[in-house]
Amino acid sequence: MTRGISTSRRFLLVLGVIAALAIASSTMSKNPALPLLALHIGADDAQIGLISAISPIPGILISSIAGAYSDRHGRSRLITLSLLIFASAPFLYLFITEVWQLALVRFYHGFATAMFMPVAMAAVADRFDPSRRGEALGTFSSFSMVGRFSAPFLGGALIYYTSFASLYLIIGISAALALLFSLLIPWEAVTTTVHAKKFEGSTVAALKNMVKERRIMLTSSMEAVQYFAMGAFETFLPVYMDREVGLTALEIGFIMGIQVVAMLLAKPFMGKLSDERGRIPFIVAGLLLGAVTITLIPWVDDILSLSLLSIGFGLTVATVTASTSALVTEIAGTSAHGSSIGVLSSIMDVGHSTGPLITGMVVGAISYTAGFGLAGGLLAMGAMLFVLGMRTGPWKERTTL
Repeated sequence: MTRGISTSRRFLLVLGVIAALAIASSTMSKNPALPLLALHIGADDAQIGLISAISPIPGILISSIAGAYSDRHGRSRLITLSLLIFASAPFLYLFITEVWQLALVRFYHGFATAMFMPVAMAAVADRFDPSRRGEALGTFSSFSMVGRFSAPFLGGALIYYTSFASLYLIIGISAALALLFSLLIPWEAVTTTVHAKKFEGSTVAALKNMVKERRIMLTSSMEAVQYFAMGAFETFLPVYMDREVGLTALEIGFIMGIQVVAMLLAKPFMGKLSDERGRIPFIVAGLLLGAVTITLIPWVDDILSLSLLSIGFGLTVATVTASTSALVTEIAGTSAHGSSIGVLSSIMDVGHSTGPLITGMVVGAISYTAGFGLAGGLLAMGAMLFVLGMRTGPWKERTTL
């Protein structure tokens, strides 16, 4: 058993390093590079918005399919395929001269994350039993956040001091390293700590099973609501701080950055707590606290209060998302980790892509108070619906802290 635990931890460490490198490369390609590159090749505001909206589409289209396919045919081949896309896409940016070319490359690049994240998370879930799964998934997610957090700073510096060509070469090198590290993943180590089995049906059958499972769809919807609010937060808090509060770019960057740091540090801890105390109470508590923090944003106008709210929102996101992925795998059973997380990811991408769009309409038509209030209201409503929807079935006994 000791050897098995050691192998599982090694598996998590290697896959986590791969995630950090791959997600850093992907994030650097869009933040802040994407709008700047689009401007450089002559895109207007509408075209920039369209190009930015293209990236999540592959996630909506194939995350669930990739997860279900990996249940039947194994995780390794899809992870390898996604890493090949991560490694090849950056070099395509070097040849872009037209807006339509950038749109196509972004669409192609989006398939990498759409495949990698749900399948990699399913692979982690395979190797940890439910008593340690939340902590393991939270730890893996924190690795990816290291890449996501560092990318804007590195990308901005490379553009400022060098050129777009240098930036995308560095991105390509980072993704190539992730592909190289994949050779070290101990796929062959099957021990008593592996808590999954091969799904014997078709990919379509696996997806049908997930869609018919009410509790998986409900939990996935909570992830979508959380990422709806996340999209609103990421897009319009910087705009609010710039236009309404008058903060500098450095101050805005700091406030946005500490939210990611809060998520990064809190996720493994929140996952561990959910292993011990149950998933449902942490999802509900996170949604409710998130509703409070995001609703309060337009009511404050000083850097200290905004910083505290940013940290608070990061903690609430960590609380919810550390539990949702573990919960859907437990509901799905040992042969459908990929299908369940794939469905979760696809539905999450719907929320993440519609959050900025709908919030922007509300902010433009009414006010920031109404826009952030809408996101907060959806979080609070989601918490109530989740409690009601999960009161039946084997999860009802784990609803108190």
